[in-house]
Amino acid sequence: MTSPRIFVVDDEAAAREMVGDYLGMHGFEVTLCDGGASLRRELNDQRPDLVVLDLNMPEEDGLSIVRYLKQTCPVPVIMLTATASAIDRVVGLEMGADDYLAKPCELRELLARVRSILRRLQWAPTQKAERRLAAIVSFDFVGFGKYIQENEPETLAALDRIFSGLIIPSLARFRGNLFKMLGDGALVEFGSVVDAAEWGVFFQQSVAEFSTGNFSAGPVRFRVGIAIGDVVVHESDRLGEGVTLAVRVQECALPGGVALSDSAYSLIRGKTQNAFQDAGLQSLKNVADPMHIWVWQG
Repeated sequence: MTSPRIFVVDDEAAAREMVGDYLGMHGFEVTLCDGGASLRRELNDQRPDLVVLDLNMPEEDGLSIVRYLKQTCPVPVIMLTATASAIDRVVGLEMGADDYLAKPCELRELLARVRSILRRLQWAPTQKAERRLAAIVSFDFVGFGKYIQENEPETLAALDRIFSGLIIPSLARFRGNLFKMLGDGALVEFGSVVDAAEWGVFFQQSVAEFSTGNFSAGPVRFRVGIAIGDVVVHESDRLGEGVTLAVRVQECALPGGVALSDSAYSLIRGKTQNAFQDAGLQSLKNVADPMHIWVWQG
């Protein structure tokens, strides 16, 4: 069986080689590129299974390269940047990146995110391009890096058990479509906000009882955020304001909880038995006006 091929794109030779050597030690075929031009040359001869991409490069920035990849060679992209304060994760996600890590990153965590994305790509069906209004759910594993540091194999095994034993079966029941795998979570599209909210609560209640292993950091917990907005379907991905807002709303959720945007809550009021409490006006990063957030906490 052929090993997955990873393109590592970084203008800094030392960083590029360090990441490439580490991934190569763990069984991946690695191609090193010093920028966008080098990446395009390599794409003429071979297609990667995943790209690890530096955001800030002098000749062409990473966001431009992500846009090019998503238009011509739709493969998963993990973005690395040394300036997390200048441009945050959601910008990369909205442009089509599949995960986002600040530099210097812990190589074990990078490896774990690469493996997680590659293993779960099979659960994301391809869709034709279109634009539509959708309910988007964003969820992530709280403190993923700490768990990886404690026990990487068991953390990844626990995450895979949760996906295969709980998330995938329950999404079929609630009519959700998993469209983007992150190293520590995922993004899901629902046609109904009620279905999205019901699934979010069901997931949080179920994962609390799910066998996830024993960690000194405590039980595995997730944050769930739900928003409604316009999305553009591109290959198996979803882009646009709905995705951006869901990621932002998720940041308002407590571990083990579910957070809803105000517009999402207005569509489920009186249609669910789950009680969501008014968390008041919240300032969301890169969102102009404060927004009412509604939360469920088990």
